[in-house]
Amino acid sequence: MNAGSLLHPIMSPIRARQPGKAIWTTLVILLSPFRLILLLLYFVPKRFRQHPQWTYRQALGNALLKLWFSYASTVEFRMPKSLQPGSEKERFIVMRPEQPESYSGIAHDKKIKPAPVGGMWYPRLYERDSDSRKKIVLHFHGGAYVLGGVRPKEGGWGPEVLAKAIGGLVLCPQYRLASGIDGRFPAALQDSITAYQHLLSLGISSSNIVISGDSAGGNLALALVRFLGEQSSSMPVPSALLLWSPWVDLAVDPNAVDSHRNTKSDFITGVLIKWAVRAYLPSFLRPNHPYISPLNNPFATTVPIFMQHGAAEVHFDEQKAFYLQMKEIPGNRIERLEMPNAPHDTFLAGQALGWEKEAEEAAKEAASFCRQNK
Repeated sequence: MNAGSLLHPIMSPIRARQPGKAIWTTLVILLSPFRLILLLLYFVPKRFRQHPQWTYRQALGNALLKLWFSYASTVEFRMPKSLQPGSEKERFIVMRPEQPESYSGIAHDKKIKPAPVGGMWYPRLYERDSDSRKKIVLHFHGGAYVLGGVRPKEGGWGPEVLAKAIGGLVLCPQYRLASGIDGRFPAALQDSITAYQHLLSLGISSSNIVISGDSAGGNLALALVRFLGEQSSSMPVPSALLLWSPWVDLAVDPNAVDSHRNTKSDFITGVLIKWAVRAYLPSFLRPNHPYISPLNNPFATTVPIFMQHGAAEVHFDEQKAFYLQMKEIPGNRIERLEMPNAPHDTFLAGQALGWEKEAEEAAKEAASFCRQNK
């Protein structure tokens, strides 16, 4: 059903509207120095850390990131995205939708239309003459569909690590966020189609393209692969799919996130889930729709899937259940890498959280998986 007219605005919480946002932001700024000092001291004894096996840096990094996500979710932080190259120069490109017929089925919407998409190349711009035979990864960043970006300062560490491990290049599309105007579903799916078409238009064989995504980006990567297999007859499927702590259940109860056994060892909060689902989900689709929540909606695919996740993240149970559901389907090839004691999305935040070595090893495992499943 395509019924953009059925959408009805849902008012944001008072702390996400003025003057509540300004008041809350002021309080956070005033209290931040005291909170930082407290955290610096609090995690010195190992018994106070979120996980008994964590280092001081891992404990502090997780706490600081959780504070940021809590604040950003409470005020519904929005950072406008630009299609201007900026300091990234030629590495930042703009991809334009060129084949209207490709945005069919679930990707078609009366209100949300395909639009130009920015993209960031890592570690450098693709060159047809020298890179045509290399693996090219199309990676979708995380951020619960409401936060995050593709510029180096927004999340460039993971793509750099993956590009090095796989011996190729990574293109990160700046898909429309649900926190922006006309960013609800299927805007991100449309943008993922545009980005995939762009790679094909460069003459890159689908056998050299790998789809990848972390957290919400993993959700989007699954939606794209499902779409290519179920609703697109004009585009070939990629050679592999890499999932990093994928968000597979948007129907999850936000209160259950805050009461989960791993809530202390993760930076994901219920308020982030509430905001993300409210912003991303159109009124005419339920949160358990196959293109919204892959959990309990497994599908057959010829694309080999590699999934990495942390045993200390709040989404661990859903991710493992999804893996088992996909594995049960005849013909599916899926491999799971469980990172002991790790929180959510070390691909995105491994450097900030103190999990660099583990994230780099996971990237090498993913690269090996891609080589074995040519």
